[in-house]
Amino acid sequence: MLPTKHVLVSQIFQERLAEAMEVTRVARVTGLDRTGVEVACAVRPGSPGLGACSGPGLTFEHAALSALYETAVLWAAEHVPTSQLVWAARAELDPRSGEAWSAEALGSAGRLVEPRLWGDSVRCAWRQATELHSRRNVWVPAQGVHCPPAGAVALGPVSVMWTRNGTGADPDAQRALLQALLEATKRDQLARALPDGWTEEAMRRRMLGPVVLGRAAPRTEALARILKKRGFGVYLFDATPTSRTPGAVGLPVAAAVLVDEEDGPVPLTVGYACALGRDQALLRALLEAACARLSALQGTPQPLSSAERGAVRGLARVCASVRPKRQADTMPDFAAEEASPVRSVRRVMNHLRSAGFTQVAALTLDAPVSGLHVRRVVVPGMRISELS
Repeated sequence: MLPTKHVLVSQIFQERLAEAMEVTRVARVTGLDRTGVEVACAVRPGSPGLGACSGPGLTFEHAALSALYETAVLWAAEHVPTSQLVWAARAELDPRSGEAWSAEALGSAGRLVEPRLWGDSVRCAWRQATELHSRRNVWVPAQGVHCPPAGAVALGPVSVMWTRNGTGADPDAQRALLQALLEATKRDQLARALPDGWTEEAMRRRMLGPVVLGRAAPRTEALARILKKRGFGVYLFDATPTSRTPGAVGLPVAAAVLVDEEDGPVPLTVGYACALGRDQALLRALLEAACARLSALQGTPQPLSSAERGAVRGLARVCASVRPKRQADTMPDFAAEEASPVRSVRRVMNHLRSAGFTQVAALTLDAPVSGLHVRRVVVPGMRISELS
């Protein structure tokens, strides 16, 4: 969750945010790898779940904010405001207070994994949300929004696999909403563009050539040049579904593959991103690929088996052998609207409606401190790719 370049957050705010979430330190782990990409790690020893969140950035300040915002998303999901819950069966909810969406409709917020535990007569906890197209109230199952720790409030029979997908945090409420929308869109569009994962055909069809990269995505090209000098193979891909693909939203979706040409303990990582501007999408994907290396190295990765290393080397060989058929300037680009969060949200919402996503619910989650906004979106019909 990369903070935007338009947001400057004071050191005092960062310290207050870290203290509220019981983050004991925000470590600069950049030096653990040779990419040179700044990566910060927010350590939260008392967390009931993930005890550390990492974030990349072009500067350490941005990396630290990214790690803290990732932590805030998890903190908000863990903390359930019981005063905002309604316990009822779906059939019992008063339709005058809003339509009740079933667990099958959670879409971007998690899939139904135990159908036998869900039904219109099953009592569970509900949270009210706002449907953004119509501005009407709707009810969504709380287990698609929250993941309370063991021993905390129960939300009903666990029938949904919770995911942090579709959540954003930022000091600006509209930017938090934008992040949530782009995160959900990324996961859905990847599932449509790469339904079988990284096949050789997909790599050959989607790899971007270097010819116009400096003009179409100058910040990405600058970082790629640095990484290549440090001994990495950098391969960029347009993961935007074609206009003929059902559910294609039409926003730029990027993927970046980072290959360690020195054949180290983390031989290959991949990053993904969706943004309004193609340069921003490609840059974020490349930063995420670099961050994935640090996350693996911090975790003291187990040596790859011979079969796994063979598969990774095969993927790297395909990357090196592909003659790109696409150029970056063919990707969609709405960078002109990135400066205005209100216009950006409007642009994304219009694209979602045109793609057939006619219902988008948004909730405001409790934030660790005042001055930070955490937003969650639920988009029925969206898929969740396993790639990111």
